[in-house]
Amino acid sequence: MNNMRRQTIINSILIVLTFIVAFYGERILNSYISLTFVTTFLKISYSYVWWILPTLLVLGVIYGFKKIIKNLGLNKGLITGFLFSIITVLPMIVSSAIIGKIDDNLDFGTLLHNTFIAGFFEEYFFRGFLFGILFRKLKWGFIPASILGGLIFGLGHLYQGSTLFETTGIFAITAIGGVWFSWLYIEWENNLWVPIFLHTFMNLSWILFEVSNNALGGVYTNLFRVITIALTIIITIRYHKKRGLSINRKNLIINNNS
Repeated sequence: MNNMRRQTIINSILIVLTFIVAFYGERILNSYISLTFVTTFLKISYSYVWWILPTLLVLGVIYGFKKIIKNLGLNKGLITGFLFSIITVLPMIVSSAIIGKIDDNLDFGTLLHNTFIAGFFEEYFFRGFLFGILFRKLKWGFIPASILGGLIFGLGHLYQGSTLFETTGIFAITAIGGVWFSWLYIEWENNLWVPIFLHTFMNLSWILFEVSNNALGGVYTNLFRVITIALTIIITIRYHKKRGLSINRKNLIINNNS
């Protein structure tokens, strides 16, 4: 085993272990120490600190602190991500406004947390850090890297289910959604703002108009979700038709692209 391959294996293990510690660390600590917070904002901030600090530290040590933003895919494409997302999610927003009604008890802080803040940090953690580093830097194939992230992403949403059927459906939808977000992230030239804003606006369409209390949704909400997904795929393929798709047989199992 040459030194480069050995280092790749070591770094892969380090990335996965860091992700596990960041994801489960708070829950493990809470089982031994009971922490109380004066405000909801402090409680939410504390939870996200568990995700941010370990991952940034490891990325900085392995690849350099000055390259963190670039390695996460946050250095470009903010406007592109915003425009692409608002156009493709528009069917969901319009349909939700017609089908549902604005939640009178919803305050701005809760709305912001459940839309942009949740969208940003979940995409940073699952797509930017776990999937992105494994696929882009450590040459994992798209299938193993995206499925690993998708499965854990699905597990992270199980709390929303109240029955076996509902929980299974939520897991399946969010796991597949994780793979879809990963694909879009890479196809839009490693632009993490695409899945961030998609995640944000999709959450906004459901939460603002109170059309569903979990990721499973109903018949009509899923119909328009499928339309949104189809739009993202069609636009992405057509936009990159001349260049060709980034995800192909050369990087499905092992990323052999330079």
